[in-house]
Amino acid sequence: MKTLMRGAAVGLALALGTQVAQAQAGLSLGLGAGAVIPTGSMADLNSTGWTGQTSLRVKPAVSPLGFQVDASYSRMGFDTDLVDGHTSMLAGTANAVFAFPSAAVARPYLIGGLGVYNMKATVGDVSGSDTKFGANAGAGFDLKLGSASLYAEGRFHAIFNGGSDSETLEEATAYMIPLTVGLRWSLR
Repeated sequence: MKTLMRGAAVGLALALGTQVAQAQAGLSLGLGAGAVIPTGSMADLNSTGWTGQTSLRVKPAVSPLGFQVDASYSRMGFDTDLVDGHTSMLAGTANAVFAFPSAAVARPYLIGGLGVYNMKATVGDVSGSDTKFGANAGAGFDLKLGSASLYAEGRFHAIFNGGSDSETLEEATAYMIPLTVGLRWSLR
């Protein structure tokens, strides 16, 4: 009888262990690129540019909520013939991700969080940089391709005191919209 009880206990422990292993967080790495569109006062000086992004996402298998950290680099040229230069930006954000439950191949998600943005303006050999805080929110979808996923997303970034009002020259919130397409791989 003791052997039967031990066997049942071991079997139950293995079954629960399997359930826990399946419910553990999924970890994925994403790499993407696309266009970045300046808006508001940022569009007064900058033209549409390009962006690159890398991300690390953790998403529990049993929850639609996950967490993503990402780093991006964006570059936008000055939108004037008077000055030859550009604005570059290195950003790091921490985000909550809500993936809508879906049995379809394409799975939509919402993303949003806070970040740190280092902006650098370069004119000829002269440059200056400043670091500001900001927030972002957006939406996208993952399209399953075997063990990887193709993703496309658009986000709205607000960089607090990251720009200047063109009329008063006082600090103002800078806005930009990166549109990114990339691949996401599971790291389980």
